[in-house]
Amino acid sequence: MSNWKLDFFYESAKDENIKKDLDQTVKNVIKVKNEYYQKLSNPELTPEELKKFFEEHDKALEKGLLAIQFAHLNYSRSTINEDAQKLFSLAMDYETKIDMELSFWKPVLLKQSEEKLKELMNSEELKDYKHVIEKLIQSKGHILSEEAERVISALDNSSRSAFGELYGRLTNSYEFQVTIDGQIKEMTGPQVRSLRMNPDKEIRKNAMNEFFNRYEKDKIIIENIYSSIAKHYDTESKLRNFKEPISMRNLANEVDDEIIKTVIDVTTKRTPMVHKYYKWKGEKLGIDMTLADIYAPMSKVNKEYTFEESKKIVLESYYEFDEEVGKIVESFFDEGRIDSEIKKGKRGGAFCSYIIPNYKPFVLMNFTGNMRDVMTLAHELGHGVHGTLSSDQNMWNYHTPLTMAEVASVFGEMLVMDKVLPNLSEDDKQAFIASKIEDMFATMFRQNMFARFEIQSHKMIQENGGANWEELSELYKNELEIMFGDSVKMTEEYKYEWASIPHIFNVPFYVYAYNFANLMVIALYEKYKQEGKSFVPKYKELLRSGGKDSPEKLLEKLGINLKERSFWEKGFDFVERELINKLK
Repeated sequence: MSNWKLDFFYESAKDENIKKDLDQTVKNVIKVKNEYYQKLSNPELTPEELKKFFEEHDKALEKGLLAIQFAHLNYSRSTINEDAQKLFSLAMDYETKIDMELSFWKPVLLKQSEEKLKELMNSEELKDYKHVIEKLIQSKGHILSEEAERVISALDNSSRSAFGELYGRLTNSYEFQVTIDGQIKEMTGPQVRSLRMNPDKEIRKNAMNEFFNRYEKDKIIIENIYSSIAKHYDTESKLRNFKEPISMRNLANEVDDEIIKTVIDVTTKRTPMVHKYYKWKGEKLGIDMTLADIYAPMSKVNKEYTFEESKKIVLESYYEFDEEVGKIVESFFDEGRIDSEIKKGKRGGAFCSYIIPNYKPFVLMNFTGNMRDVMTLAHELGHGVHGTLSSDQNMWNYHTPLTMAEVASVFGEMLVMDKVLPNLSEDDKQAFIASKIEDMFATMFRQNMFARFEIQSHKMIQENGGANWEELSELYKNELEIMFGDSVKMTEEYKYEWASIPHIFNVPFYVYAYNFANLMVIALYEKYKQEGKSFVPKYKELLRSGGKDSPEKLLEKLGINLKERSFWEKGFDFVERELINKLK
């Protein structure tokens, strides 16, 4: 197993330099504000002055952002540790102060005429910030007054973010008791979820019953947390003059509402392939399928992988793709930038953290030893490759919108799939293909289901002033029925599953990005298979570009048109042709 070495940031969580750096950052941003407040709205603003503002802004933030990242990582590895909680809370307070002081620049710069902004945008001096100004112009109708932007920044840490944090602290503290081989075992959430792949049907059933019913016990808290987050998000979207709540996320993701509607619609209409697959699986396993069985292994003995075996598979996959990419992935292991061990109180799930362009992302996962964990390792390290290569950009262009954030991660999974498949026996190959289909379904149809649930639940909460546990659970149950049809039996506790999805609490309308990226990566991966090594430099250039242009323009260079409905259809055709049709 692997644990983080966070001394890259500070000696320990009690290092006095943490607070010093945060204090200094607040002073730095106040200085930047005082120096540029009048300049940014001055009609005589020069490209050189605006460029200097962008550069001074980055310099002012650097140490503070690293302190905030450290506090987040330190807390994620032990959410029940009181010192970690306090440091994280302190860092979030400082983040709010910093955001408040810097909230001025958009409304102030937007006092310039559109003609002036376009002149600045097209100047040679600001070529590295062209897309920053372009996005500002596009968001003009949604930026509030300086005072209003300051208030929203000030309240964030005690409103939507605070509720998301409460949800995380509550659910990460859960302990579960599951009977295995006649013994009652205490487990964390990730350990219980891994039992969905257990060969024993009763263990799968009991584990998921225990898991979802634990959330149901806190239904009053969770329903109120979710309603409060939705109300806050939707109120902000109305204040910012967005047509629908999801439109606020779409603008941040730099994608048209109509494109997202198309992706959701195309995916929903292709759900019969899910029904077809699970009917096949039920017949193959000789069982009456329930939702607890959708990840059941195809063989009676579940193959397990040590962390070292997983590391070897993932490293070889990335190295065979490209030497530079392989070295980047290996550096995560060598430098202690992966935390994989399961610990009580550790944040569930997996993520890759990178905040400034410094070539040092960090990965968290909960490794239980199944093939899905091998894929998760490949997935998060794909994010790490992206965060490393895009460090070539300045801070303003470093982060991609969510629609592009999953590209390298899903591409990494495809590399591992191609690495593993040829070395398997026919029986193991079939089991692996089935597992990969299920992963694809989880990324495409499942995330689409979550997105549909979010859209409808936010609407319900808006129209009714809130939604209780049963109303939200019935809404989710309806979405489960659309996705799975009559291919599986739905037990009562599964309608509570919505309460266990962190993204819909922490980042409203995030989830469609997974499906969006998965379909896009299928197109990119097919190009790689067709073009071979000549594709690699183009792919790395896409990752190096970070967020310096819109997804549409970056992908146009690779021959992808996001506005064509047929483009999105092709992803499902690939899954059916290359995976489902290869099952016997």
